[in-house]
Amino acid sequence: MSDRDPLEGIPDALLDWHKGALEGDAAVCAAAQPGYPSFPCINNRAYHERHRDVLGRTWPLDTEEPLYVARRSPVVDGMVTVETRDHGAVTLPEPTWCRGFHTEGGFRSDIEHASEEDATGIPTLCHDLVDVLGVSLVQRPFSPTAPQVHALVKVDEEVHALNSRGLDVAAALLVEHAATMRHLARKLAALEVQR
Repeated sequence: MSDRDPLEGIPDALLDWHKGALEGDAAVCAAAQPGYPSFPCINNRAYHERHRDVLGRTWPLDTEEPLYVARRSPVVDGMVTVETRDHGAVTLPEPTWCRGFHTEGGFRSDIEHASEEDATGIPTLCHDLVDVLGVSLVQRPFSPTAPQVHALVKVDEEVHALNSRGLDVAAALLVEHAATMRHLARKLAALEVQR
């Protein structure tokens, strides 16, 4: 048995959601994970298609369906292999921007490359630091509708209280975050040209 902390290397923002799930924060889904009661769902209470824990493991809203686990897949000569339920082992190129986690046991069309998410944290009166406008690159190469690389922008549907100072800080942080989004847009444009 390893003495390594399973939460070692997890970003602070995800650890905060994990702590919130364990402590009963009303903003966090916190649905129990079958077989892993110490790792509840860290998604917010807004609609989500699957539950997800701090380690990236996902499970269906209907717990009768099997658990699918996102694991860091080994990359060999720029290629990654993902086990699927409908096409067996699928080997495909791994983009340099992908963070390397792939869900095993799903459908081939669900194979997804995803970059790290960049967000800006805005201090609020009600929930302390809240991540807003998370942006990442995503590609589902076997998707029948959108196989190209594209950006995902996460917009939180919750309302948070700010005073006048907080609103001013939020505006400044959003201006800074716009530079991050512009940089990602240029990176995405370069990837679109490579197609």
